[in-house]
Amino acid sequence: MDTLDRERLVGLARHQGWPSVSIYQPTHRAGSETQQDPLRLKNLLKQAEATLIDSGIRTPEVDAFLRKAWDVQSDSGFWRNGFEGLALFVSDGVFHVFRTAVPLPERVRVDEHFLIRPLVPALAPTLRFYVLALSKNRVRLLEGTPEAIHEVDPEGIPQGLAEALKYDDYETQVQFHSRTPAAAGGRGKRSAVFHGHGGHADAAKDDLERYFRLVDKGLREHIGTSGAPLLLAGVDYLLPIYRSVSTYTDLLPEGLTGNPDEIPAARIHAEALELLEPYLAREFERDLAALEAAREAEGASTDIRDIVLAAHGGRVQTLFVADNGAIWGRVAPERSEVLQRESREPGDADLLDRSAAQTLLHGGAVHVMTTEEAATAVGGQIAALLRY
Repeated sequence: MDTLDRERLVGLARHQGWPSVSIYQPTHRAGSETQQDPLRLKNLLKQAEATLIDSGIRTPEVDAFLRKAWDVQSDSGFWRNGFEGLALFVSDGVFHVFRTAVPLPERVRVDEHFLIRPLVPALAPTLRFYVLALSKNRVRLLEGTPEAIHEVDPEGIPQGLAEALKYDDYETQVQFHSRTPAAAGGRGKRSAVFHGHGGHADAAKDDLERYFRLVDKGLREHIGTSGAPLLLAGVDYLLPIYRSVSTYTDLLPEGLTGNPDEIPAARIHAEALELLEPYLAREFERDLAALEAAREAEGASTDIRDIVLAAHGGRVQTLFVADNGAIWGRVAPERSEVLQRESREPGDADLLDRSAAQTLLHGGAVHVMTTEEAATAVGGQIAALLRY
């Protein structure tokens, strides 16, 4: 199984060669519906087989061509840990399989290029975030993206209240012996320094604040003070105490509540993405506003011919495109020619998908929307904010 990142997505966008098979399907994280996911992939592989055979490829060659995909379909271990979407890409000497944390549509395409539009939302926006899971006994730091999450070695961050207070008390003793002046007439003895507590509850809260200040210090040393959103995970009463001492600029007001010591990373990832949805949407809203402003200055286009040529020339800064449907035709960028057809003919390319692929290849951003969302947001299937 491959890990999805921009480099791999760009590699898929760059690929060319017949036949190139792209298969997408939605899946399920848990429940009885997970048993239907391998069966759904079986049906999609059958569709790909039929298309390949109809194109003139012999059945034994088709069987060999799709063997690795069939191995995935029959591997019970592959399906054991739930995920939201599955994408398979098969060509001569090429096989990639991705499990995604976001749902994918059901698609099968056999073409000279891989179909990449449905996979873009699994990667974009390119958000990096952290989850700090706090309890009295343990601290977990997790680094995540929309696609995956992993635990980071929390070096320098105390692992629990007892460890933190032991370290803090040691530091206090060192400061006491090195800095506290001797008491008058004390023959070298030093004056005691008392930290006042108004009672057991106050003392407990004071201990937690000391603990969390050390956690915050270790966190700053590990990831800096800002730059990526930070979510807290922990029981209700701990999170406000941590917030009161935190110096991290991008600490989010939302949090994951519950005992984080018992929550697996996959569940933390799924719940974190739900809380981060408003932050993920901000990039889209900002780019959409830039598109609208550029339209008045003729720095944007909704014409597929203009857009596909601009994408090939590296002139698309941000592309907005529908996830479904296709505009078939051929493009000859060296001659600035685009042939658009009403229906697909042999050798035609999906101009919507080629626009997305070329935008990615030239470092542009791509926003993929449903057909309905695209119609509302940009007035059609595609729109582009141009660099020049």
